Amino acid sequence: VSRLHHDTYATHVWLSQIRGRKQFIVYAPEDTEHLHGVQDDEADGRTSLFDPSRPDFEAFPKARKARAFSVVVEEGETVVLPSRWWHWAKSLTPSVTLMRNFVNSTNFGEYMACQERAQASRRA
Repeated sequence: VSRLHHDTYATHVWLSQIRGRKQFIVYAPEDTEHLHGVQDDEADGRTSLFDPSRPDFEAFPKARKARAFSVVVEEGETVVLPSRWWHWAKSLTPSVTLMRNFVNSTNFGEYMACQERAQASRRA
């Protein structure tokens, strides 16, 4: 099980299911304000203690406003998540997953800005 998060440096991510099955619950970047996220580090990754598989709306009341999308990725399938999409994952069976973060023309500027902020904070 992975904690609800979005990836660092404004990267996109693809995840291919080589063996087994995995469930993903994802949220659009527009739901960030509802997911009780905290910034992990200067690389602009964010995590949340909100568990979409067992929502505790008393502890995380704003999460009630977030719109979740759920998908089960089967063996041989790939899911692609754009930059800043929140995701939580759980293996439903023993699994092998191959994943890679990537940058293209749609997120290159934001990626470079995150890199520059991270380098500046390391120098400070």
